[in-house]
Amino acid sequence: MDLEEIAHKTMKFMHSEGDVFAQKIKVISYDIEKSNIEIGEEKETIGIGIRVIEGKKQGFSFTNNLTNLEDCVKTAYKVLKVSRDKEDFISLPIPTTIKERKLVDKSLYDITSKDLMEFSMDMIRGCKEKSGVPSSGSTNLTFYEEAISSTTGISLYQKYATLFGYLSSIYKNDDVATGFDYNIMRKKFEFTPIGELAALKAKETSNAKKIHPMYCDVILGPEAISSLLSNTFIPHLFAESVDKNKSFLKGKIGKKITNLTIIDDGTLEYGVASTNFDGDGNSTKRNIVIDNGILIKYLYDDFYAKKYGVESTGNSERDYKSLPSIGTTNFIIGGETLEGIEEGFIINELRGAHTANSISGDFSVEISSGFYINDGERKHPIKHGMIVGNIFEFLNKVKGVYGQVKDTGGIITPSIISEARVVG
Repeated sequence: MDLEEIAHKTMKFMHSEGDVFAQKIKVISYDIEKSNIEIGEEKETIGIGIRVIEGKKQGFSFTNNLTNLEDCVKTAYKVLKVSRDKEDFISLPIPTTIKERKLVDKSLYDITSKDLMEFSMDMIRGCKEKSGVPSSGSTNLTFYEEAISSTTGISLYQKYATLFGYLSSIYKNDDVATGFDYNIMRKKFEFTPIGELAALKAKETSNAKKIHPMYCDVILGPEAISSLLSNTFIPHLFAESVDKNKSFLKGKIGKKITNLTIIDDGTLEYGVASTNFDGDGNSTKRNIVIDNGILIKYLYDDFYAKKYGVESTGNSERDYKSLPSIGTTNFIIGGETLEGIEEGFIINELRGAHTANSISGDFSVEISSGFYINDGERKHPIKHGMIVGNIFEFLNKVKGVYGQVKDTGGIITPSIISEARVVG
């Protein structure tokens, strides 16, 4: 029985409004320890999430037991009976026109477990060829299938796949330095450069020096800006955060908040976060969120779009274990390209960005890879540094962007130049 059949069969046990979200995830993966491929695994998960609605009450249940669909529906109704009214609920989504997009290169479906093992060996060889010592890593190929059925007439199905490779390397000199690199795409790519770059990053960060505190120009690399924005800024764009007075951006539509342009694009061809439809069954879209620094719109799922009388931006995310909520798709950042900075720091990676204050935007985060810059040149790697500031002040002082664009797994960004305090 395929996912669409499972969803349709489950709907027959419902006696009120509701919807079913069915999901299958198959993962083929290999773990790397030192220079060895230690564990190979193939795992498949199939599950369904059931939402039932009577008036403004909702009940939800999920299961992996596909022989017990009726009992799962009964559980959802039991939850509904003891739930509170969701006062702002208006209605379930209705069918809309869904455009088929290029979600994945078909070549990924031809990759075998043996191929994935060879990709792992390619990373290890690439690392050793650049004088690195592999410490850990992984490769995985993940296949997704999703189906939505609802009492309002939605009946949708989509599938896609993602290829991923990661390697961490050690470089031993007077001290021990580490570096890592990775790639994630919905197309085939070369794995050898991942190992090479991991080794080079480890080597260039050896013999790091302590630094003096400075308030100065900083360049945050793609990995650093992605981890920082994910934990401090992006949730402020969600309509739910605005509605619950948890967003610094409430009331700032039409106002300048930065010098960047930010687009959330769920339609991007082969984008790692692209889908034909979102968790509500609405079509994904290309949304200009910030245009030349001006905040244009918030991101909405179906519930909050109806509450505020606007159109959904196609930003509902969902798995079979949860109800729909707001999230991002391909979060694309751009701005005026600059040549670099005269003095300050380039910060490639951060450690502990999740400890930042997601409400105020304040952060004090450890720098795990960075360099001191003087006279426009990298002088030496830095040791035991931290970057301190507030994300909204940081974005307000952005001067431009720098270097190559990287997809860090849904956030597509170059390095960003702004000002912050760096301490040793």
